[in-house]
Amino acid sequence: MVLYTPIPLEDVLADREEQKGGILKIPYKGGIIEVEMTSAVTAKIIRLHSSAINDYLQPHFQPGSEIKLKWELDH
Repeated sequence: MVLYTPIPLEDVLADREEQKGGILKIPYKGGIIEVEMTSAVTAKIIRLHSSAINDYLQPHFQPGSEIKLKWELDH
């Protein structure tokens, strides 16, 4: 993507840097889902990284979708 703007690059990307702090990467099958926590058990999908093309067509993987997390405790 090319962005033509008179605004300095630091100002354009300022919001992006602030968001990176709360992003978690969750392994899922053949890829990774980047999520932002919205509560203790739910998260909002930010980005999907997958080698399976069909994963990108799934509505439950769309950015902005809410997912419930299941925590597993190691004994």
